[in-house]
Amino acid sequence: MRLPEYASCDSPFACAASPIIARKWLPVVVCHLLNGPKRFSELKRNIPYVSAKVLAENLRFMAEEEMVLREARGEQPVEVWYRLTSRGRDLAAVINAMNTWGRKWLQVPAGSEAAARNLDGKSEKASPLIAQW
Repeated sequence: MRLPEYASCDSPFACAASPIIARKWLPVVVCHLLNGPKRFSELKRNIPYVSAKVLAENLRFMAEEEMVLREARGEQPVEVWYRLTSRGRDLAAVINAMNTWGRKWLQVPAGSEAAARNLDGKSEKASPLIAQW
């Protein structure tokens, strides 16, 4: 993606980054990989609503964009692990900003661990953007 395509945007780097980081489920994959390397099956188990096809496409895309490193370990059967590169780890700031925004403006599912923790202690009414997960 070339930056000049976004020259008219007030935030050209944000506009250029959006098609990369706004891919379906990509921020969630990054969020899980920030905790350390994971195998495909572990990512799939931890992100139950993502299809195996979309997860595989994201991991392939992230490897091509040098955001994630695919490591094959061992002999037969080979274990494939995915870990974030420094480029991928730098998305932690984006994930943290999304978390801050979500904490302020999104509802969390009743009975969830996040709801039980009452993350920021505020009783401000959240927007019903996500009423049910």
